[in-house]
Amino acid sequence: MLGFALWRSGLAAPPPPGAPAATAQAAQLPDLPEVPARKESAQVSYGRPAQAGWVKDFEALKERAKAGDAVAQRLLAETYDGCYMVNFDREGFFKDLQVRREMLGDPAHAAVLDQTAQERALRCDAVDGGVIIPLALIRGWYAQAAENGDLAARLMDNALSQKKLDAAESAKLVEEVLASNDAAAVFAIGNTVGSTYRGAPDDPLAALMIGEQSSPAWQVAACRMGYDCAPSSILMGSLCLATNACAGDGYEEFLMKSQRTDADRRDLERRVTEILRLVEGR
Repeated sequence: MLGFALWRSGLAAPPPPGAPAATAQAAQLPDLPEVPARKESAQVSYGRPAQAGWVKDFEALKERAKAGDAVAQRLLAETYDGCYMVNFDREGFFKDLQVRREMLGDPAHAAVLDQTAQERALRCDAVDGGVIIPLALIRGWYAQAAENGDLAARLMDNALSQKKLDAAESAKLVEEVLASNDAAAVFAIGNTVGSTYRGAPDDPLAALMIGEQSSPAWQVAACRMGYDCAPSSILMGSLCLATNACAGDGYEEFLMKSQRTDADRRDLERRVTEILRLVEGR
């Protein structure tokens, strides 16, 4: 379940417009592994040290998460998530990119890949000093954020734990997402719809939860609700690093171009319109 999902979620960004307020209550911190000390042999900077501002922002986010802020806990999980592959083997990360750069026929796209990789490495240097990140740290913070009421984190936690929902649980969850007006939760259900949703045949929402268009429809709807899907977003940086999608598109544009036919694009647009109508009607 991790792998590509770890790349897709990217580094943390500020909560999008419409995101719920953070849970203020004190949290019972998860039983997480200690962040290991960084070995000097793992230091491969390929550029200047992490900018002081990124270090400061990360430490502030981590403190809010430890204080029980549910949104900060999810964003911390996303931050660790987005740096997992980068910090696991920094030298290997750049060697792999060198190979994939040669697969890009457009020099402009290769330049975007280079710039994105350099920035991601610098950002990840700011994450606990660039140490290797235990997977349990990612999953633990998602689980803690879910327990403290963050809906997007609950969706991710369900997916990472491969929790199977029955039809009634699925329907309730989808209704909760629609009623939340939370762009992060709408995007997260697009990430996880194929692995957790079990729609009943008579469920009027089932048509939005099945088929190849279901995942991109929820994600495009989230983009239009304010989730950061811009060409310069962390999301698109992660997609560039993971799949060589470095053309400078925003996520909606990327998904639309990925459709095989005009009929597929019309079907996707129809689903997006319906999701947004349902969100606005709750």
